[in-house]
Amino acid sequence: MPGPSSAWIRRTIVSVGVSGMLLLGSFSGFAFLASLKSKPPSRKQQTRVYQVDLYRIQAQPLQQIMTAFGTARSDHQVVLAAQVAGEIVSVHPQLRVGLRIPPQQSEAKPVVLLKIDPQAFQQKVIQASRRLDEDQAELARHAQDAANTVVLLQKARADLAEYRKEYERVRGLKQKGVATDSDVTKATLELRRYDDQVISLENRKRLLPLDEQKLLTRREVHKSDLALAQLELEHATLEAPFSGVLGEVHVEQGQYVQPGEALVRLVDDSRIEIPVSLTASDYERVRALLESGAGPLVELATEETSAAAWSGRVARLAPEVNERTRTGLAFVIVENLKQPRPLVPGTFVHARISGEQLEQAIVIPRDAISVDEQGRQFVWVVSGRSEVIESAVEGEPATETRTIERRILVDGQKSKVTTLQTMALVEAGVLEDDELIVLTNLDVLSEGSVVRLPHSKDIRTLDTELAVQRVRVLRRIESPEDAAIERSDR
Repeated sequence: MPGPSSAWIRRTIVSVGVSGMLLLGSFSGFAFLASLKSKPPSRKQQTRVYQVDLYRIQAQPLQQIMTAFGTARSDHQVVLAAQVAGEIVSVHPQLRVGLRIPPQQSEAKPVVLLKIDPQAFQQKVIQASRRLDEDQAELARHAQDAANTVVLLQKARADLAEYRKEYERVRGLKQKGVATDSDVTKATLELRRYDDQVISLENRKRLLPLDEQKLLTRREVHKSDLALAQLELEHATLEAPFSGVLGEVHVEQGQYVQPGEALVRLVDDSRIEIPVSLTASDYERVRALLESGAGPLVELATEETSAAAWSGRVARLAPEVNERTRTGLAFVIVENLKQPRPLVPGTFVHARISGEQLEQAIVIPRDAISVDEQGRQFVWVVSGRSEVIESAVEGEPATETRTIERRILVDGQKSKVTTLQTMALVEAGVLEDDELIVLTNLDVLSEGSVVRLPHSKDIRTLDTELAVQRVRVLRRIESPEDAAIERSDR
């Protein structure tokens, strides 16, 4: 009788056999099912095409625009102060801030703003005039005295000559023993008296020019006193020296004023000046234009992006650049009488200064410029022939593509690019007219990459770039005639 171990061995063999048959059946089934599946179609390797924005190079005449800002102020304003002391006895009936002084029609009829009591100054004029009259009388008396002295001197000399003969006659009689010593002494004393009279008159005649000079000097002093008195009398009346608007009024009728005390401030608003700060490079550009004899035209607006409301010209530059801010001042002059509406002093304005005109300039967006491992600036230029690539997706249109190449923008160590805010001016000979450059996906492109060509209307141009500029730095010159007009306006 078989034991338990033999039964267990039989069951084990049967289990292993059944499991093997099941595994074999499963592999056979999977192989059969796999043989029923069709192989996937083979797929060609696709070229990677980059979707980019392109910019078309267009060489055309342009004009640079330099931007700045400043606060308008009157080109001419004065504070009129009292030049004499006194009480204000009358004022202009409309002496208030805002009173407009019209242009003077005649210097004989100026606009009188106020009068200081003139009585004291009138008395000074009368006194000075009387002193001059006295001086004139003194000079007339002196002239008569000089004439009388000449006559007396002539008579004294004649008397001296006549008595000298008498003296000689007495001496002759003395020698003959007819006259005594007493007669000779008496004749000698009488001769000396006549001689002293002549000497006195001659001395008096010599002093006459000195007396006349003293009188003339005193008359000149009195003339100066009269002129000063008349000037003080004129200063008692305050007249507007030019046309304009009263900006400040500090006095009223009846007020007593002292010399130097401010009375009114008069502002000439017909000519406005705006000092604007320029960068060092713009300062040099404007200086070159001024030295060439061209006063750059300036458009002014209250907002940075708003339309121009006023126009003017750069009249002059400050002599130096601020060493701390690295900016220099330019002074813009606006003739208010020629504006559609006047520019009010104190208005903050943005200035757009017309700069150098560029013949056939090539300008590109700064976004198109990249820098390679050597630190050189370059752009990706679309090159090669156009190639059409069929879409791998059924129903989609084919794609027109081209390859790109790198174009270096430096010559040795010298850059051929001038930055103009969001734009860049490229020197001639680097890029050709009508070439296309890449603006986007610059970080993933490489030499020979394939880019998709968008429709012509989607290719960006200088016009589209200028249209979206918030602050314009360039202006198109539409035609040679426009350029000629622009130059003639200068």
